[in-house]
Amino acid sequence: MKVLEDIQNDIDSFKADTLSLEKFLTGTRASYDFFQHKFPEVQSEFNEKERSEVEKEGMSIFENLNGSVATYEREVFKYCFINLIARTDAFLNDLARSIYIWKKPSLSEQDRDKSILKYSHSSFKNKLKYLKEEFDLAFSHVEEKEAIITELFSTRNIILHNNSLVNETYLKINQNSSLAIGAVREVNEDYLKLTFVMAVIIAKSTQEQVMQKAGQSE
Repeated sequence: MKVLEDIQNDIDSFKADTLSLEKFLTGTRASYDFFQHKFPEVQSEFNEKERSEVEKEGMSIFENLNGSVATYEREVFKYCFINLIARTDAFLNDLARSIYIWKKPSLSEQDRDKSILKYSHSSFKNKLKYLKEEFDLAFSHVEEKEAIITELFSTRNIILHNNSLVNETYLKINQNSSLAIGAVREVNEDYLKLTFVMAVIIAKSTQEQVMQKAGQSE
């Protein structure tokens, strides 16, 4: 069935995007580690003889870079996190479009686009609720992690719209949070690893549920 192929393509593309982002993170961190490891050797060699002003200026750039690697790494974590949540959001929207075509083929394109637009603007929690009520799709493994995933989406929002500072909206959504208003929501290595795990759970759970429903409809 062509529509089911499209859904599987949505899932495969999301998995590929996630893997690509993980490779970028690994490669970038490896480059930083290599630079920091080699920098003392380069600096020692540079100091062995007199250097021109141009050479000194060039070396100062490397010294500044060496001192900023820790900051850059934190920014890379944040970039990858935002990117991964955005890709997850896009995947859920693409999935909804494919499911609409599968489950409601008689619906006009205009009505379908209107419904998908409303769906795309809803929260992660409401997206799950919508898929369950509209198409009888219940992603049990995702629902078990709903509070964690909801918090991840909330973090993305305050990073983009509130300079990473916790606000009332964040606390209203995440009522069990230990963070206070005005606190910085850090995205460190462990938090990013958690985000990757949740993305994998979303992809796998979606694939299992859709394929199960497809088998029942045959």
